[in-house]
Amino acid sequence: MMSALPARQSAMIDDQDHAHQQIRALLESATSALLHEAPGLVAFTDRRPQRDRPSGMSWRGLETMCHVSALLASQRPPAPASGSALIESVRPVAAAHGLAPRGSGLTLAHAGMPRMVWGAEAGDLLELVVGVRVTVRAVSAPFLPGSLEPPTTTSPVSPLSPLTPPPRPL
Repeated sequence: MMSALPARQSAMIDDQDHAHQQIRALLESATSALLHEAPGLVAFTDRRPQRDRPSGMSWRGLETMCHVSALLASQRPPAPASGSALIESVRPVAAAHGLAPRGSGLTLAHAGMPRMVWGAEAGDLLELVVGVRVTVRAVSAPFLPGSLEPPTTTSPVSPLSPLTPPPRPL
């Protein structure tokens, strides 16, 4: 389970629109890098829905949320033994978005599937798992909910998502 809680409280906090834009840009960059490295993956589609959920924190008395992107999965399986190359293709993308390897870096998830998680001090996360399919998911840092122009989705390709409710006083 990925947590989007930041390492420390900051003086400023993003709004919903900025958080969603950051996650969309991160996912577009990551999936583009993966498709450039392995065109045989064809495309990435939503496998689990995206959602905004409470972050478990507040900012100046207002409840904050974090965005959990849709689980994006490749349409085709990766080539055998391509896990390291795929992870390396996303490493510069993560760095460009201010994310560094989290924990000890590369781990082997279920049944030896390579898994890499990158994180930022503010709380943004990017997870990549190379298994039967290649999956990518991102979690935003806490943000203040509510938007005048809510995006339909943060996924590069996806159906409409529910709107985030306005912030509640705690």
